[in-house]
Amino acid sequence: MNPYNVLGVPRDADDRTIREAWLKAIRQASPDSDPERFTALSRAYEEIKDETSRRKHELFNKECPGDSPLDAVVRHFRLQGPPRPPALDAMRQFLRKCAQP
Repeated sequence: MNPYNVLGVPRDADDRTIREAWLKAIRQASPDSDPERFTALSRAYEEIKDETSRRKHELFNKECPGDSPLDAVVRHFRLQGPPRPPALDAMRQFLRKCAQP
């Protein structure tokens, strides 16, 4: 579990940003409405709530360092922006090739 992804904060977030993200998330996933999500959010917050906790997490975390492959793919597509349609000429050529038997 990557606590930064669970809380939706960047790795360089400060204490205040992490706390605000945690409070916002637990308002949406209260212990009564979604206990599993609440538990995951609380566990993630405890791992990175202050500078000391973040250092312990970075030093003693046994998970794969850095982002998981899925995190890297998601970040790549988010940075790409919205998909753009192909150029008109490229689309015409593609449709002509599709129409040929």
